[in-house]
Amino acid sequence: MQVFVAEPCGFCYGVKRAVDMARGECGKETHAATLGPLIHNPQLTAELAAGGVSCCDSLDSFKNGDTVIFRSHGVGPEVYAAAEEKGLNIIDATCPHVRAAQLKAKKLADEGYFVIIIGEKNHPEVKSISAWAGKNAIIVEYNKDIAGIPVADKYGVTIQTTFELAKFEELLAGIQKERPGEYKIEKTICTATSERQNAAGELAEKVDAFIVIGGKNSANTRHLYDIVSARCKIAYHIETAAELKPEMFRGCTKIGITAGASTPDRLIKEALFVMENMENMESFESMLEQSWENNDIYPGKIVKATVIQKDKDEVYVDFGYMKEGAIAYSEWAAGDPEEVAKTINVGDEVEAKVIPGTSKDDFVRLSKIRAEQDAAWKNVPELAEGEKRPATVKVLRVIKNRQKNIVGLAVAVEGVEGFMPASHVELKRVEDFTPYIGQELEAEIIEVDTAKKRLVVSRRDLLRAEREAKAQAWREAKAARAAERAAAREAAEEEAYNSVEEGQVVPGKVLRIADFGLFVEVGKGLVGLVHNTELSWDRNVKASDFEPETEVTVLIKKIDRENKRVALSIKATQEDPWVTEANALPEGAIVKGIVTRFLPFGAIVKVTDRVEGLVHVSEIADTRVEKPEDVLEAGQEVVVKVIKKDMEHKKIGLSIAKAAKEKEKAEYSAYLNNKPELTLDLSEQLETLK
Repeated sequence: MQVFVAEPCGFCYGVKRAVDMARGECGKETHAATLGPLIHNPQLTAELAAGGVSCCDSLDSFKNGDTVIFRSHGVGPEVYAAAEEKGLNIIDATCPHVRAAQLKAKKLADEGYFVIIIGEKNHPEVKSISAWAGKNAIIVEYNKDIAGIPVADKYGVTIQTTFELAKFEELLAGIQKERPGEYKIEKTICTATSERQNAAGELAEKVDAFIVIGGKNSANTRHLYDIVSARCKIAYHIETAAELKPEMFRGCTKIGITAGASTPDRLIKEALFVMENMENMESFESMLEQSWENNDIYPGKIVKATVIQKDKDEVYVDFGYMKEGAIAYSEWAAGDPEEVAKTINVGDEVEAKVIPGTSKDDFVRLSKIRAEQDAAWKNVPELAEGEKRPATVKVLRVIKNRQKNIVGLAVAVEGVEGFMPASHVELKRVEDFTPYIGQELEAEIIEVDTAKKRLVVSRRDLLRAEREAKAQAWREAKAARAAERAAAREAAEEEAYNSVEEGQVVPGKVLRIADFGLFVEVGKGLVGLVHNTELSWDRNVKASDFEPETEVTVLIKKIDRENKRVALSIKATQEDPWVTEANALPEGAIVKGIVTRFLPFGAIVKVTDRVEGLVHVSEIADTRVEKPEDVLEAGQEVVVKVIKKDMEHKKIGLSIAKAAKEKEKAEYSAYLNNKPELTLDLSEQLETLK
């Protein structure tokens, strides 16, 4: 068996720098701790803790004067500010590549770009980049996240430094297709990461099996595993050499090894040592055969067993091994142990899974439930990219992280155990998840990874659809009620229209006052407008002089059924003051008046409060007058004779000249009455005055 190590592998520059900075604080008297794991490697975290540099999850764990080490994944600007305010000594171990990505994201945001960060949403590095980008930023991990990108004029793109390049290019193409616009792309993938991925991918095509060493929570290690597992049928992701078993390499002659950027060299060397020891055995193949012949067991192996005995806590089985197996009732089936025990009989055959125990145990620990779950996983169909399917799930328990924070619910779905994130249980924040335990809920399966036995369910989209359906039903009901009311109004209006005619005088009630007039109800459901010009003969009367609910009498001037308009008039129901005063001025009447203004062809003379008449230029004097203002003045009192009345058009003709002749004639008549002897001599002169 040949073992090949991909080059490069193991610590990258940024990780080595961070580790050296943290190790430099070991053994000092002052308290020093990392804010979160320095790198994603539990073995190194334990090593630092043994040297006096612990790991704290919050700045609340630090006191004034303590040293805080910011991990290689970086933190947001608010964390720097909080640490300074708390008086902490800061050692910034942020990877230079991550720091560059943070600053580029901030610059893009400052330049007005909407920032798109391509990477794993829950990865601390990606969260730190997002914090530097500010509010106008979004993280895209899968194709389904693209729909959540808001429409903008220009986009700035950054990438998680350890993200797989091929996946980034696929996501970027999808983003640019769905959200066209101006793009500025900052390729912040670390060159060390891409070099490790390329080297691992090339080696994977040349070997029979592949080992990827690194923390299970390390993103770059997981990406390495994804790359090699796609090119090599037998691939394993391990944290330490203790996980290596001969059975893993049955029939393999060429083994490839790589390690994540956060994997210490000693872990790589330990794995190589184990592989070399396997190679030094008399015959690796014969060792495997012997292992199978002796029914060698290991955690995860499925065995067939027969029940041989029961007690109050567990059931014992024989599966052909040197030790008997023990299955706790809680590992046999869910439910009350006493009730579970009643269903088991000696001689029953069962398939069980070997689970971790200790070499000092008298029995091999087995689990029937986990074997059934493994079998059930074989029947769980995969999901296509962006696909989801409905499922009824039963809540098993509440899941908390190491900090005792609730992260979600464990649920039974399609025969296996799945996970429902806390944010996907309801649309609003839930404080207490205890009431959900034991409930059956309608949900959707949104992620399936049978290789990792990972199944994620969500109720969020279903609840949103349900909420939208309720909102739509409410809107439709509201629209129906409005339509019903509108139909009733139209029927009432039609009835009201049929009850009135143009020219009819009817009572009404003021409903509303507007700048241009009054809206008056003249029948049930029939409202018309009294324009300002139709309020009164007195032009000083305004709509604001009326009050709502005031009773008025109106004339229906015009009905426009097509446009649903009714023109009303209050003025038309009142006597026209002009007509009244004009009727008191018969033709031939001599009256006094005041000159108010001039026209090119005459003068306007006011003879009553509301009545004015025209003195044509030819009626001003017996002699020719060019312009009225040549002989008259505004405000001048004159005596005029009414010579013509046009009541329809409200026009009155006046004459100053004829009034003067009438006056002269009256004076001659009075004189002749006192001198009878002059009557005959002056008769001809009087005729000329007619």
